[in-house]
Amino acid sequence: MRHLPALLFAAFAVHAQPPAFEVATIRTNHTGSLVSNYPSLRHGRLTVENATLRRLIGAAWEINEERIQGPGWLDSDRFDAVAKSPDGVPDSEFGPMLQTLLKDRFGLVLHPETREVPAWVLVVGKGGPKIHAFDPAHPPVPPANVGQSVIVGVGTMAQLAGMLENPSGRPVVDKTGLEGRFSYVLSYMRLSSQPAGNLVSDAAPDLFTAIREQLGLRLDSRKEPVEFLVVDRAGRAPAEN
Repeated sequence: MRHLPALLFAAFAVHAQPPAFEVATIRTNHTGSLVSNYPSLRHGRLTVENATLRRLIGAAWEINEERIQGPGWLDSDRFDAVAKSPDGVPDSEFGPMLQTLLKDRFGLVLHPETREVPAWVLVVGKGGPKIHAFDPAHPPVPPANVGQSVIVGVGTMAQLAGMLENPSGRPVVDKTGLEGRFSYVLSYMRLSSQPAGNLVSDAAPDLFTAIREQLGLRLDSRKEPVEFLVVDRAGRAPAEN
């Protein structure tokens, strides 16, 4: 019995180890192409083509790329990667596994930093939400193309808020209070693309109107504490595979 605490400590240490890919290769991409795919894990397989380190960090920590602060080469140097997760490890562990990979291969060191900045707060509109809980039997369907921008997805309200950051031009903080995963389809026209007058009657509304009318949500402008990631150290060449 005297050895039981040590055994428990050893078991905890093993369990506490961060998840990691079973095998992984990262190489610098020298093609000069600007075409890239967004990192994701499907059935235990990761394939990344021509992605910046900023994009890889954003995918690993599930944070909008504009909230990542670091050296300029985060946007210029590009990388290819292939990896396989261990058998039995679900795809939902993608983020922690990619974090481990980036720390191992790039010597990545970063820290979170909270700053109060102008932001949008995502809240429920007066009439209540118009979005529905995700039903695998009825996946979201993109609308007909009339030259508009479209956001189609399945996820939490926090994930939807993240998808709204780029088109809205500010960080978006979820304060809807809605829990669970939802299907959402948002069809909108960027303000610079709005047709003059009513020349196109079926043109999509602007982003803010679309959020209100199609999702039953609203974006309010406020100053909010927003978390950023600051890169303290990273090697430009990945360590040997």
